[in-house]
Amino acid sequence: MPSMRPSQYAMQQRTDGGPFLRFDLEDTGALSEEELSAIESDEGYESIGEEIYGISRVYYSDVALAEHEPGWHLLLEVAPSYLTIYPINPRAEHPEYGQPRYHGIRSIIITRPVYTPYSHPATPYEVDELLDGLPEGLYTDWRYGLGFKYEYRCIVQALSSLKGVDTIVIHGGTGHNDAKLKGNEFYLGVDRLEQLRKCLDRLTQRHQRETASDKKLACYTSLLHEAAPELYPPRARKLPPDLLANLVSLGSLSPRLSPKDQQQAAKLTEQNVPALAKSAPNSLFNLKAEIELVTLGELIEIYRKMMDNKVSEPRWQRFLSEHPFVLDMAFGYPVKKIADQPYIGGKGFSGRGGQFSDFLMAARATGNLALIEIKHPQTELLGQSYRQTFVPSYELGGAVGQIISQRSVLQREVFGLSQELDERVHAHAIAAIVIIGRTPRDLAKQRAFEQYRSGLKDVLVVTFDELQVRLESIHQALTPKPPVEPEPIREEDLPF
Repeated sequence: MPSMRPSQYAMQQRTDGGPFLRFDLEDTGALSEEELSAIESDEGYESIGEEIYGISRVYYSDVALAEHEPGWHLLLEVAPSYLTIYPINPRAEHPEYGQPRYHGIRSIIITRPVYTPYSHPATPYEVDELLDGLPEGLYTDWRYGLGFKYEYRCIVQALSSLKGVDTIVIHGGTGHNDAKLKGNEFYLGVDRLEQLRKCLDRLTQRHQRETASDKKLACYTSLLHEAAPELYPPRARKLPPDLLANLVSLGSLSPRLSPKDQQQAAKLTEQNVPALAKSAPNSLFNLKAEIELVTLGELIEIYRKMMDNKVSEPRWQRFLSEHPFVLDMAFGYPVKKIADQPYIGGKGFSGRGGQFSDFLMAARATGNLALIEIKHPQTELLGQSYRQTFVPSYELGGAVGQIISQRSVLQREVFGLSQELDERVHAHAIAAIVIIGRTPRDLAKQRAFEQYRSGLKDVLVVTFDELQVRLESIHQALTPKPPVEPEPIREEDLPF
């Protein structure tokens, strides 16, 4: 047996006969026999207007008042084709007694869904009969102030947020499934109201079931499992089917997740990859492509900021170590990183003179080794002018000489050094790459720089901005393009 609400219990305990109603029938008129016959035969109903039937009003008071004593509150207006409800706070002890129940919405109009007009009530019993036909979701007992039932209060709360709207019109005519805004009125089709009411009921029931299940699990974990874990092993929380799908479908846009929810969503996806590969391979493939595209975009953004902020060389070393994909842009073939700042040999008997490079790479297909030496993006590439050209800067020349020396040492000692590597590598023709500076903007300096690096033997010089352009080109190529509208075929293009 359902429990009784406090307001219902208090109503039953009243001994004064209240609450009370007062009826105002002054603006109504009686129907003639011809008018009654027209209504019963459905003929000429449209020609019988409100000026004949009029409008009656029902007033409410929670305390006993004389007929014309002040303190009555308008609760209901009855016209032949519609009812107007004025929801109020019905209890006299309420600080806003007799005031509108909702902030913003003042009245609810219910249009008549059939031809038979509403009848004007003259007794509380007739009011009960009249309100008994209201749509589901509205109070049908005037003793509680009318309006939407408590479990559906979110409907009127949502509509109260509409600026300037103070009236809800619930109708069952043309457009009975619509939701439209007209001036200060919001038109709500009775079918849409019913669909929304059932949706809210399902959400409430689901929440109640989940809450009961969670309470049982909390008690099991905190009491039984805690006291005797060998007899009562840990239990997982059971999620209802289609939980995430239902949550996402409630809104018209994708939900915004908190950082913790984002981590959990990624973890759930990771845990369900084998199942997704079987049930939704296309979705999994699209997700992978989207992640790679977003990750590449974020990587490029970080790269740009580092270029603009002139970060230190050790910071570039860490960045490239964490994102070796950027180093791949310096090669024309797939490579893999073998080591950061590797020792490549050169120590004598005294233990001095060892050489270290910045990165040791290898071709994925053949294992052929490659050395990478990096310098700062702000490093000057060219020095003083010399007979209508420019000589390489001290830093550029030093970097090239350094990597040539490193290559020579590694070539000589690669057999011994490679023994400690898990991967099989070779020194068929060790590639040497220097990543340094920015491409000069001056045309004469560009020509001198290109002539210098093109004349180097087996050493490739790449600038930081060239790597950035290659990253941006890959991102642009992977980004989906909007469909191109085909050009219309002109008459002169037709073969005949």
